[in-house]
Amino acid sequence: MARQIITNVQILRFVAAGSVLLTHSADLLVPRPSAFFRVPWSGGVDLFFVISGFIMTWLTWGRFGVAGVPRRFLLRRAIRIVPPYWFFTSLMVAAALFVSAHVKHTRVDAVEIVTSYGFIPWPRPSDGVVKPILSQGWTLNYEAFFYVAFTLALMRKDGLRWLCGAFVVLAAVHYFVPRQLFVLAFYSDPIILEFLAGIGLAHFYMAGVRLPLWGSLACAALAATWFVFAGPLLHLPHDRFLLIGVAAALLSAAVILAQESPQPGPVRRLLTAGGDASYTLYLSHTFTANAGAIAWHRFGRGSPWWGVALAAIVAVAVALLLYRFVERPVTQALNRRMGLGPSDQAQRVAP
Repeated sequence: MARQIITNVQILRFVAAGSVLLTHSADLLVPRPSAFFRVPWSGGVDLFFVISGFIMTWLTWGRFGVAGVPRRFLLRRAIRIVPPYWFFTSLMVAAALFVSAHVKHTRVDAVEIVTSYGFIPWPRPSDGVVKPILSQGWTLNYEAFFYVAFTLALMRKDGLRWLCGAFVVLAAVHYFVPRQLFVLAFYSDPIILEFLAGIGLAHFYMAGVRLPLWGSLACAALAATWFVFAGPLLHLPHDRFLLIGVAAALLSAAVILAQESPQPGPVRRLLTAGGDASYTLYLSHTFTANAGAIAWHRFGRGSPWWGVALAAIVAVAVALLLYRFVERPVTQALNRRMGLGPSDQAQRVAP
């Protein structure tokens, strides 16, 4: 059963990828301190995790315990994320080897290469941070984990309850895991609860819950208020899930549960197209933003924010082209090759 595209989700995906693009571009061009960096632009990653939980649940609603569904789900997800990630990881390996002067953390070794391609969290040899060669790939390690966990859940009618319970227990033991057990520490980080927030939103959505405009604005305002005041007032520890994840869940609710526009205008259609290409943008912007920053440092004049704007525009344009002429055709071809048939429209909103 095919499902229509949820344009609100597509727009949110573009916002998530765009916020990560902005913070990385600003890191390259804008001197600190700057008020810009007080906003958690990197929270776009947290939005992606909430969206993942929502989309997986929405796409498989009513299919838990159905024979053949787990295999098809995992195969489609692998086709969706692995080829683009391996391609851009290969580009980063080449960059680290041949243009290392423009690449941070360039001490790559065989173990890092294998674990990067294998979606295995591992400390980088350059600084010990648990990130792969393509640094934003740490989020793909979580996504792969979510896909496998969700596939196991799909094998049982009550699998979603087991998955939610397991994630809660896993997050609860995180603070007792020795740091040297970095793989377990990585996968038990409470950031995984953002995935459960997305599952919860899917239940509200499938129950027909929709927010009026004032409700969406209230959720968005509450998200901003939580981020600004929750930490100091509630003496919260420096925990990404508590400080950013909760705000990301509220903002996701504001957008996903909002009323869909029956006749989207040109701006909404443009944002939806950006959402289609958001995965490509997320992976490719490391290269395009860096190229834009290098060009601006060499030829640019005036405020560095013009450089940020230029880098962002180029990155989005390149991502749209790569999605249209490379990612989408390759994904469709692989689906046909594996006997899955052409991707339906719903596949475009899969994380």
